[in-house]
Amino acid sequence: MHSLNTLVHIICGVLALILGLVPLLSPKGRGVHRIFGWLFVAAGTGVLGAAVAGVLFWPQPGPLIIATLAAGYQFIGALRALPRFRETPGPLDAVFSVGALAACGWLVANMGRGTAAWPPVVGYSALGFLATVALYDLSRHLWTRAWRVHVREIDHGLKMTGAYFAMMSAGAGNLLRDGHPWSQILPQIIGMLVMILFLVLHIRKARQG
Repeated sequence: MHSLNTLVHIICGVLALILGLVPLLSPKGRGVHRIFGWLFVAAGTGVLGAAVAGVLFWPQPGPLIIATLAAGYQFIGALRALPRFRETPGPLDAVFSVGALAACGWLVANMGRGTAAWPPVVGYSALGFLATVALYDLSRHLWTRAWRVHVREIDHGLKMTGAYFAMMSAGAGNLLRDGHPWSQILPQIIGMLVMILFLVLHIRKARQG
């Protein structure tokens, strides 16, 4: 059963990384972006479903659990930011954020020594980023109108980008074991740079428009 779960995880992961490049690089709102975006969501759901099953049924190091949590939180948050799901953040979003922060606290206390493949430094870096995103999500309830008008579009884009690179980091960590910990850290760094670039472009577009 574990072998089947691993196979599903790998196949869906490869598909997600390939399919996810299209919406990542294509203009937002176009047909191609939407079609491949939903294909990425389908593959990403398979990746995260298999990852959650692995965490629940087979022992995993703390840093890998954190990577799964970070990817899943951003993935679901990106979907929740789409207009078809909700106009503004609601109670469920607040509960989701508080739950993520509580999980961060528990994982800090139970990080352990990790493994050679998943050292604590990887877990702590992912935890810091996840806690920052969760705190931002909680703050949205204080400025919902401004968020809906000015931020929701980039909120979706940044979180989905974060989920994409979190999946890449986890995949590289599992496959490129000789490159640890940089095989996990470098995708996170690249993802942060891409997210900063998207944010700068969004702000520039908003000022021009």
